[in-house]
Amino acid sequence: MKKKIAIILSLLMCVSMFPMDAQAAIKSAGEPAEVESLISSENLEHNFVKVTAMGNTLQVEVETSVKAAEYNYNLVKVGATKGEWAGRVYPTDMGEYNKFSFSLNNTGNKMARALNGDYILMITKKIGAKNNPVIYKNCCFRVTSGQFKILQYDKIIEENARLNSKANKVSVSNFKKTNLSDLKTLVFRDPVTKKVAPVTTKKVKYFKTVSDKVVKGADSDYEKLLKIYEYIAENFYYDNIAFSTGTKQYVDPYRNLYNMRNKKKSANSENGKVATTCVGYAAAVAALARAQGIPTRIVNGHHISLGTGGFNSWSTEKGITTLDHWWAECYVDGRWITVDATPGNSNKWNRSTNKWTYTGITNYIYFDPTPEQLATSHMILETKGVK
Repeated sequence: MKKKIAIILSLLMCVSMFPMDAQAAIKSAGEPAEVESLISSENLEHNFVKVTAMGNTLQVEVETSVKAAEYNYNLVKVGATKGEWAGRVYPTDMGEYNKFSFSLNNTGNKMARALNGDYILMITKKIGAKNNPVIYKNCCFRVTSGQFKILQYDKIIEENARLNSKANKVSVSNFKKTNLSDLKTLVFRDPVTKKVAPVTTKKVKYFKTVSDKVVKGADSDYEKLLKIYEYIAENFYYDNIAFSTGTKQYVDPYRNLYNMRNKKKSANSENGKVATTCVGYAAAVAALARAQGIPTRIVNGHHISLGTGGFNSWSTEKGITTLDHWWAECYVDGRWITVDATPGNSNKWNRSTNKWTYTGITNYIYFDPTPEQLATSHMILETKGVK
């Protein structure tokens, strides 16, 4: 009987990383407010997007260290499965970053004059004819009688703030364990055998060794965290099949980092390429950040649908209480910031064909985003370690 109970508990803990329905205080995002502006980050220098609605004009200003000779901007009608090319822009090279701006104006732009309804703005880096990686997404705006307004879902913002306020009551020191013991059953469980790997002193030392190399040259914890985000976003690959099927999600940060750095072949790695899911990205952030003494917690929630199944706003999104995404929050400069490295690249692995697609880091949208930017796509459901 004890053995049966242990197996049942093990399975319950295991499925906690897979999509499922979760509890939330809100069941609907409600009607959006129509506001004038949205900025992706107010603290990340030279990596931000600012969108401003000015009557019959939508103005977009961009600074990015993800360089390209040309960027494209696309508009996706909410509910559609693909976007429509709207224009191209050639940036000014500022040295370490590129700078550019563009606008949609219903008095001088044929496409803008034809717009009516709700749209999602996407900016891509031009590298070829197809599959140009996204450097910005998620800003939803409305055009009514030629007038532009940005849509802001205050209920999502308030729910994220409520749950973060609850989590903030837990001592910061609770999220500093370098052996990740508080996350052990989540991130060190083998998806096939269901066994939880031990977190040895050797593994903890390895996290510190790798982390020290990654953050070398950083002068502050904020800069260290940025280097960690860049390292993970640049090098990891996303395993779509593991996520969609809810099986074989290899998320162990020691296993993934070791296999990547030592070019070990395994069920999810090959010649230095390692595939994982959002839990694995978040676990790697936690392992490397905590190794630097930066408190890090892992949260889960719902990520709005933006893909082949349809591009949604919170008004059209179904099942907003479905748990389908995980990310990290880190404590720096006296505040908790979001660090979600998963959407930071478009690296993909198709385990059915063993095809690896590499883009490297493509954006900084979810490194220290504003609450308004986070709420365009993320709704928090739970913080691990917070009751």
